[in-house]
Amino acid sequence: MDYLVFSQMSLLSLHKLRELDLVPESVKQEGRLLGQRIMDSYSSFDCSLLRHISRLGSLRCLTRLDMLVDQNLYLEQFMAELPNLLELGLSILTRPGLSKHVYLHEYIPRLEAVVAATKAPVLKVTVVAETRRQVIKVFKNNYVEKLVLTGPCTFNLFPVMVRLKEVVVNLETSFLDNNCTYWKSRINDRGLHRAGLCCVNIGAVYENCPNLERFMGVEVAMVSHKQPFNKWNVKIKKRFYDNYLQQGGTKEMKAWAKTRWFPRRPVLPTHIGYDRVLN
Repeated sequence: MDYLVFSQMSLLSLHKLRELDLVPESVKQEGRLLGQRIMDSYSSFDCSLLRHISRLGSLRCLTRLDMLVDQNLYLEQFMAELPNLLELGLSILTRPGLSKHVYLHEYIPRLEAVVAATKAPVLKVTVVAETRRQVIKVFKNNYVEKLVLTGPCTFNLFPVMVRLKEVVVNLETSFLDNNCTYWKSRINDRGLHRAGLCCVNIGAVYENCPNLERFMGVEVAMVSHKQPFNKWNVKIKKRFYDNYLQQGGTKEMKAWAKTRWFPRRPVLPTHIGYDRVLN
């Protein structure tokens, strides 16, 4: 594969390369998501392409990169050569039914390591498919200012980003009464998503994202982190309850909070990235 890529790419000048999109137009084949053998082929070609661009010294010129990745997340080896990215896009399509070992010791640590390494102010993550597990993912980064997530309600993300200003979450809305698939959600309470719980947990941003201004369209900048969590939570909860009512929700606040808000302050894992494996 390396020889094929080198023989073709050697005819091109890449010193002006600024944007690279390696996400196929469709991640489906004959109506089904790409299988692991095809994903392996994509990954092999993409990795060879990045190695060639790296040899030419052109990776550091990239300002936008979009990648299709699986549980192997080979992109990690190139992150140090991408200091000038303005936007990083990751489309995630893991092998179905990942074992607990692979999920916890390979997929999650590698994903968290890639996010931690990027210096792009805009991070876009699209979860095409992943094994469903109730495991907290921690995106810790000192450069990201805008986080855009497209994925399932159960993605379970805790952001720890000191420069983060905006969180955009794109969730399924095409079904009448069965949009929300959050953990243990009742069948008769799935019409509206749980903003602040689905995909990204708003409770985790307390003191971890002090510059956050907007979360899923809700203005949160006016709620200071320089107060006890309980007081911060009361004010934030009121804003998200108002948003729920604006979306057409009918529950009283007490009933809403019981099934659509976190009961206590979220606790982040002690170890993230490869520290998960070492401890």
